[in-house]
Amino acid sequence: MVYGLNMAIQKTEGFVLKTQPFRSTSLIVTFYSESFGKLRGVVKAVRRERELRGAFYELFTHLEIVFYEKMRSDLHLISEASILESHDSLRRRLDTIAYASYFSELVDFLCEVQDPHPKIFELLDFSFRFLPSVPEARLSCLFEIALLREIGWIPYLDACLHCHQRAFEQGYFSISQGALFCSGCARNVPDARVLGIEALVVLRYYGSHALEPSLKLRVAKTTENELMKLMDRFLIFRLGAPLKSQRFIEQIRPVLSK
Repeated sequence: MVYGLNMAIQKTEGFVLKTQPFRSTSLIVTFYSESFGKLRGVVKAVRRERELRGAFYELFTHLEIVFYEKMRSDLHLISEASILESHDSLRRRLDTIAYASYFSELVDFLCEVQDPHPKIFELLDFSFRFLPSVPEARLSCLFEIALLREIGWIPYLDACLHCHQRAFEQGYFSISQGALFCSGCARNVPDARVLGIEALVVLRYYGSHALEPSLKLRVAKTTENELMKLMDRFLIFRLGAPLKSQRFIEQIRPVLSK
């Protein structure tokens, strides 16, 4: 790490979450990095005619970047980049574009700048690698649970929030409280809705196991659909409105299900 002129030269790996034009020839790129968490940086002179460096900053690309870290700003200067994995396959199909965009937008929305969480970096790496070959809805639910667990938003599923009963025939989940209730206590929670036992078992498993064994868990299609609707409602409530990528997935879902 070299210091000078209120800047330090840093190197890290990262995934491209978002890009936006900046002035006439530059880009502002948002990364999720291994060492620094979410980073924003300016890449100069990538939009000139015949300039090839812009291809380095395609969405979902896994890069090694060198940047000048500004001490008084969260917008840094990207000086070098090399592609470690282009993830070009994610940009070839509508379904993988939609879900990879959702994963990227959700991380961008929920994560603070330069608040490192190595497990979120690993989650993006895992999800981008497996997305072309596994059911999108299953991976999406697993991604959401793992991300919420890491940032401290995980729903409370261990027991009834009020009476602490753990074993019951029928569970109820409150979106507003982000918690599980037994049938008796649920009577006093206006938005508590039935949560199937199999769905509860899967959510608990996802919340307490590593990514790969969770992905291998056999889950019935009806349970996947129940979990998808539950997590959609929970996230929209917590976020305040659907993300742009969530709305897009909802629009194309009938096409993807054919």
